[in-house]
Amino acid sequence: MKSILPILIAVSTLFNSYAQIKEINYLSPENRKGQVFYKVGAEYRITPLPSNAILSNNVFVNTDKQNSGTAFFYTLDLFVTKNLSLGFSHTFRYDEVGGLSSGIEGNFGTESTPKALIQGYHFYADYHFKVFRNSELFLRLGRSLINRGTEITVKETFFDDQGNQVLSATGTVDYAYEPWNFAAGWKKRKLEIILGFYTSNISEYFITDEAFIIPYFKFSYNLGRL
Repeated sequence: MKSILPILIAVSTLFNSYAQIKEINYLSPENRKGQVFYKVGAEYRITPLPSNAILSNNVFVNTDKQNSGTAFFYTLDLFVTKNLSLGFSHTFRYDEVGGLSSGIEGNFGTESTPKALIQGYHFYADYHFKVFRNSELFLRLGRSLINRGTEITVKETFFDDQGNQVLSATGTVDYAYEPWNFAAGWKKRKLEIILGFYTSNISEYFITDEAFIIPYFKFSYNLGRL
């Protein structure tokens, strides 16, 4: 039994070393061209700029609460070359969608803001730079489709010159739009940390074109390759 134990330890050590070498090999820049990696992670969106509650499409919406907070995601990254990758990410948030008060009958009162599953779809390109021995930096440029799932029904009432109600109509509005995505990240083996921002001059929050920026940072972990 005593003679078997050193053999088992040696075999286990060799197996672990082989597994680590294999992992390092497929993650190294020299070997990742043509590979697709899948990751999961969390993103925290910081207070957007400008941050205020506004009236848009006759609906009261708090842009801060609707666009800040935590989102969870998965990603797929295809390395076209050892330094250039193309990616897709799908984010999920359960957050406020806004809306006018519908259940308060008196002059004063409170009502909870409706919430829903808000999704985002992100397409981007990353370029990696080997500037450290065991890690690297990368820059990201992409386009996102965010705030999917923010549809709400609104009611608008029209009056004549004497203040008499003429017509009431209902319709649907949403706050989905397509910002640019700029980011910089740090990568070490399976771990990634990214700091960036979404920005667009065209969104559903403003009547006129006005820059709207959502800073964020995110953490992701590589689960493997397809």
